[in-house]
Amino acid sequence: MLYRFMDMSEAMYELRLLAGNGYTQELTAYEKTRLVERTKAALIRAKEEDGLEIQGKMRDLVAAMINESSTNVARMDAINNNATPEIKEQLKEGNLGITAAYEAAKLDEDEQKEIAEKAAAGENVRAKEIAEKVAEKKAGDDYETPHPESITSLCYSCQKYKDCNVKTGTCQKCDQYINKAEAEKTDEQRYSEEQDAIDRQTKKKLQERADAEKMEHLPSEGNIEHKQHELKIVASDYEDVISGKKSFELRKNDRGYKQGDSLKMLEFKDGKHTGRMIDADIIYMLEDYTGLTEGYCILGIRVTDYTGKVSETDTESGAVNV
Repeated sequence: MLYRFMDMSEAMYELRLLAGNGYTQELTAYEKTRLVERTKAALIRAKEEDGLEIQGKMRDLVAAMINESSTNVARMDAINNNATPEIKEQLKEGNLGITAAYEAAKLDEDEQKEIAEKAAAGENVRAKEIAEKVAEKKAGDDYETPHPESITSLCYSCQKYKDCNVKTGTCQKCDQYINKAEAEKTDEQRYSEEQDAIDRQTKKKLQERADAEKMEHLPSEGNIEHKQHELKIVASDYEDVISGKKSFELRKNDRGYKQGDSLKMLEFKDGKHTGRMIDADIIYMLEDYTGLTEGYCILGIRVTDYTGKVSETDTESGAVNV
């Protein structure tokens, strides 16, 4: 194993030592920040001296090597490049967190020194307060304080979100609001939206024209050909149908039932026609409805005539009066 290490360049050897440190050791925020700096430097050195091929973004490779997210690696990289020694010292001491140090690194040296002194003195320096200070400075002298109102927040869709120092999660109206999505649309996007609107309007007009033509060519009520359908019904339903208690039929629509068609309903008992029958009109149809098996329909019926009405006793005995 020693022989293999001796064959490695210094950069590759260091990379081997650094790789996986984030997996095998519990590191502080400062130690991870230093690990990012050392790993990045070793990768660059290996690329220059040994021809190491690096594919994709450097920070993604570093993140994978030290078991950290690419976002946090980018923050640590910013701290390594822009934070003053005082800020780094407070990060090392644990008086500042990664986010606070990252936000502080965006300020000038004097402001970073002031933040470091507060942290060293034991003050609770919050990352949010530093971020607000960064936003104020970035906006400059022309910054105008927005005045948000009410409950539902517009801040997250505002073009000025990053620079605003009073953004909230409850803003409903603001005098500085600019819709980010609308303001940053390209000419191509606007053109595409205009064409989509034209297409929708054209489609709507064509549909309206087709509907109008369809209505014009609908057959008149007098020209519709109604059919009579002959059905079997069980004896137990006969009295309920003629009394109006059962004013519907659940049927498989294999006969092309239509509202206005008529039914001749023949009573069957024990597999034989009793001789009794009911004439009824279909006055309503329900089909293609949630809960109905596909291909089935419910027919609303109105009895127009019937034959052989008998008493319940006669029905049970099988007697038929025609």
